[in-house]
Amino acid sequence: MNKPFQFYIQTIGRGQKRRRSLTIEEAQAAMEMILQGQVTPMQLGAFLMLIRVREETPEEAAGFLKAIRQYIAQHHTVPDFHPDIDWGSYAGKRRQLPWFVLALMVLAQNGQTILLHGITGNEAGRLYTQPVVEQLGWPIAHSLEQAAEQIQQHGLSYLDIHHFAPEVADLMALRDELGLRSPIHTLARMLNPLQAKLSVHGVFHKGYDQLHQQAASYLEDAHTLAFCGDGGEAEVRPDRNTPVFGVKHQPDPLLYDFTVPKTYQSSDPTQKNLDPNHLIAIWQGHTQDPYGEATIIQTISMVLVAKNNIDFNTAQTQARQLWKNRKT
Repeated sequence: MNKPFQFYIQTIGRGQKRRRSLTIEEAQAAMEMILQGQVTPMQLGAFLMLIRVREETPEEAAGFLKAIRQYIAQHHTVPDFHPDIDWGSYAGKRRQLPWFVLALMVLAQNGQTILLHGITGNEAGRLYTQPVVEQLGWPIAHSLEQAAEQIQQHGLSYLDIHHFAPEVADLMALRDELGLRSPIHTLARMLNPLQAKLSVHGVFHKGYDQLHQQAASYLEDAHTLAFCGDGGEAEVRPDRNTPVFGVKHQPDPLLYDFTVPKTYQSSDPTQKNLDPNHLIAIWQGHTQDPYGEATIIQTISMVLVAKNNIDFNTAQTQARQLWKNRKT
């Protein structure tokens, strides 16, 4: 488009009667300029916060993603390997352990190949995923190529965003200076860097699940799921009904949704526990945690509903059996 970056700020920042959201093409062009370092710090901060105040549209999210994915492909070696499941982890947990990690381990034991990608932040009192999966013995990759190799060998791999999209990680780090999350935090969950057959997105705020669904409908991802997960992670809470919003490209986008029903009755399931050793003890069967096990089973069930096109009761029965028969 060859427009100065001021154009994009003006477009979204004018008065109520004159401002408008960006088209997919405009959002893509704006993000390309950001990634190429063609904007000043003041322009970048203004742009991100203007988007943050009114929230990005599905078209803007799709355009931003197109630019970021193209940038990754241009600056990193992306192997021709597509795992079964892509799972982003960018929030960290503040109360509950990351039970979804054990759900992914069960799925991997049953033939699903999985890329888990994320970031380790610096917020006190928040447990991030990488140190947990390291303690559980997951292979940790330092490139997309290494991640693909580990997945093919072990069934799963964890990859920090700094190793495949460091520019995006730098944009996420602006939260420390700006004091607010920006659209970049939403986009990271949607990157799907190895173009997995199913990409699962956990969001924190209601409405972003449908934004993800609509944005994915503009892209060429094979299959995506988005839902409000515990603390913003892709983890189903068993103590509430969880609407899940999906898109399948067949090849045209098919939007659908289903609900993972509440199965855990307590509104205050457990006291705060962020000790990864408890997670390991549950995996090994040394102790029990009704809430944690319900979370694992519900998260597995959600994946089975989407991947196998089965009803929830069937999926839950299968998930319980998979959990029971896990190899510890």
